[in-house]
Amino acid sequence: MEKISQLSTVKLDILVAEAIGVDVFYPDNHNKLSYTPRAGLAPREWAPSRFWSQGGPLIEQYKMDLNWGWEEMSEWTASIEPDINVQGSTLLEAAMRALVCLKLPDFIDSSS
Repeated sequence: MEKISQLSTVKLDILVAEAIGVDVFYPDNHNKLSYTPRAGLAPREWAPSRFWSQGGPLIEQYKMDLNWGWEEMSEWTASIEPDINVQGSTLLEAAMRALVCLKLPDFIDSSS
């Protein structure tokens, strides 16, 4: 299994979708991961590790603690109680890594 810190943004976004129960797919002739927000709406790009409109509500919902440079790190750190602390080069990346660790526990011991 890949370490949470080494996942590409696309793989991270796929795991976030799995963690929260969002069905994602690649539409015909597109290379961007997509989802359908509601029945009757056109598919939209799925990228919670880059789009605040998708990742921001998850940060609030899971009450994440976000810090820059925590414990001498020069990256963003996202924490979720009781003991999930992961880093990322952007705030959203760190937060989505933390969410994956929370909801898909196989990644907790692999994080760094």
